[in-house]
Amino acid sequence: MALPRLTGALRSFSNVTKQDNYNEEVADLKVKRSKLHEQIVDLDVTWKKIVKFLNEKVEKSEMQSVNEDLKDILQAAKQIVGIDNGKEAIESAAAFLFKTFHLKDSVGHKETKAIKQMFGPFPSSSATAACNATNRIISHFRQDNLTALIQMTEEEYGDRILFGKNLAFSFDMYDLDHFDELPINGEPQKTISLDYKKFLNEHFQEQSTPELKPVEKTNDSFLWCEVEKYLNATLNEMAEATRIEDLCCTLYDMLASVKSGDELQNELFELLGPDGLELIEKLLQNRITIVDRFLNSSNDHKLQALQDNCKKILGENAKPNYGCQVTIQSEQEKQLMKQYRREEKRIARREKKAGEDGEIAEGVMCFDPKELRIQREQALMNARSVPILSRQRDMDVEKIRYPHVYDSQAEAMRTSAFIAGAKMILPEGIQRENNKMYEEVKIPYSEPMPVGFEEKPVYIQDLDEIGQLAFKGMRRLNRIQSIVFETAYNTNENMLICAPTGAGKTNIAMLTVLHEIRQHFQQGVIKKNEFKIVYVAPMKALAAEMTNYFSKRLEPLGIVVKELTGDMQLSKNEILRTQMLVTTPEKWDVVTRKSVGDVALSQIVKLLILDEVHLLHEDRGPVLESIVARTLRQVESTQSMIRILGLSATLPNYLDVATFLHVNPCIGLFYFDGRFRPVPLGQTFLGVKSANKVQQLNNMDEVCYESVLKQVKAGHQVCLFYLFL
Repeated sequence: MALPRLTGALRSFSNVTKQDNYNEEVADLKVKRSKLHEQIVDLDVTWKKIVKFLNEKVEKSEMQSVNEDLKDILQAAKQIVGIDNGKEAIESAAAFLFKTFHLKDSVGHKETKAIKQMFGPFPSSSATAACNATNRIISHFRQDNLTALIQMTEEEYGDRILFGKNLAFSFDMYDLDHFDELPINGEPQKTISLDYKKFLNEHFQEQSTPELKPVEKTNDSFLWCEVEKYLNATLNEMAEATRIEDLCCTLYDMLASVKSGDELQNELFELLGPDGLELIEKLLQNRITIVDRFLNSSNDHKLQALQDNCKKILGENAKPNYGCQVTIQSEQEKQLMKQYRREEKRIARREKKAGEDGEIAEGVMCFDPKELRIQREQALMNARSVPILSRQRDMDVEKIRYPHVYDSQAEAMRTSAFIAGAKMILPEGIQRENNKMYEEVKIPYSEPMPVGFEEKPVYIQDLDEIGQLAFKGMRRLNRIQSIVFETAYNTNENMLICAPTGAGKTNIAMLTVLHEIRQHFQQGVIKKNEFKIVYVAPMKALAAEMTNYFSKRLEPLGIVVKELTGDMQLSKNEILRTQMLVTTPEKWDVVTRKSVGDVALSQIVKLLILDEVHLLHEDRGPVLESIVARTLRQVESTQSMIRILGLSATLPNYLDVATFLHVNPCIGLFYFDGRFRPVPLGQTFLGVKSANKVQQLNNMDEVCYESVLKQVKAGHQVCLFYLFL
């Protein structure tokens, strides 16, 4: 029988030989982590808490709508977080959205920033949907119960003490006691002392005595060493010190900026290329250390040299100046200071040329500060009467508002939103229909222009005898004619009328005709041989129609109206007996080109009416242009009065046409947009989707047929235009 060993007896009462079971420790660690996670989750607002809270507080009749809103919040959270994430992540995101929007009416900048910081980029429609659903849920609660869930969670969380919060810390500083010098490693030569002042004095004395090492030989800067390694590796040779310094200054300027790590990473990659990935990683990891050491280090000669070099490259004003002085100068004072600096430079050049004798050339301008002060005070006195925010404005930026121009598009283009770059969209109330064959967009008619305070209708009974005879059977002029009446009926101003079709432009021409007749009405007799009126119509058919219209209106006044076109020739006697000629542009161009035959006819023309002036842009535009130019030339050469009236549909460059016709835009320019239409006009656009040309034509015919058939069945008239390409 063997005696027991001493070591075995000792081991029996200890756990020295016990094998460690690491699996149990891992399991315990997982249990601890899960418990900690559950504890943290319980402290915050969770989706389960929100649902439980709503089930307890909301009535059963309203619970169905609340459940729909909760589903909307979950769907929005799913779109923000992503479909790939699990149920727990989606519910956590939904709880975050509920907590973010429970006191907000809309998605503001602060909420957008919080969501973006938590989840990254997200669709704005999802955030809006979550906000609306949260507001609908909150509407079921009173103001007292609105934040009950949030406050309950904050109270539970407020009982916990954060780690390190109860640690006492003091900023008081204590002086060390002075001890005698102690030997180190048996070497009495190298001694240290705890006297901090003595240590600083000895340290500075050691630094001031030896000579500074050259920048190229020192090797104790992290930034310098890494840049040197990078350049040696990429250039396959020893890099020059100047190149290292330049790159170090550039890198330091980038690291010391306020840019984020991602932005800085992209810029560093563009600067260093793929070979500098390792250097970029080290720079970003040690960014704070590099910047702090660069700014605070005074012992590192290499860093000091880099600081000086950076100051030269970046300039002395690279760092912000706090508490700098502010100097207020007038424009006159600025000019005087410039002149003073210029004279100083001249004096310096003259002194340099004079050499060592120190002789200064004569005629040097003296600078008197008293005179400058007097001028500055005078400038300040003058500035009292000048508005503070006055500035010279460009005419192109702020256009002149003309009194008789009603252009909604031009007004919209003058708004600050359009100038800032905002785009125009379709008006409200549009209807869209989209199917496989075509897409239909219906734009409703625009609302009429509100009646202004100065607009007054003109009644026919208020006109003189000539006006009442010409407008017999009419009660009053329409809105556009009433606005134009004063200028057309009582002045000799050239006029340009731009109005939609059917707005009554022909009666405006009649007003100018009556004004010309009144000019030659003396003692109850119209002197018919003293004037001629020419009406230029674009087509022969329109000329015949205008001849019939003006003949009926002017027949009570004894005015003869004749048509003068290529089909209707007039003799000289007929022309002499006629007071108003209705012609075409080509015919009147031929008549006015003759130098002998019809000179008398063109010289007694007192009113020229040009219908459809917007045809200046068409093929017949040069003919109209020559007629107007010849008429204006005749007015200048003979100093006679020939009034020009231009009638046109709505055209965009009405100011250019008014300038061409010598129209004063503040008096004779009248522009009326679609809001003045007597019958409102809606628009419908049909876009065929097929890409095949043959199928596209077939679909277009079918869609057109269905649209026409729909209008005919409704009892409307239809006019169809085909454009053959």
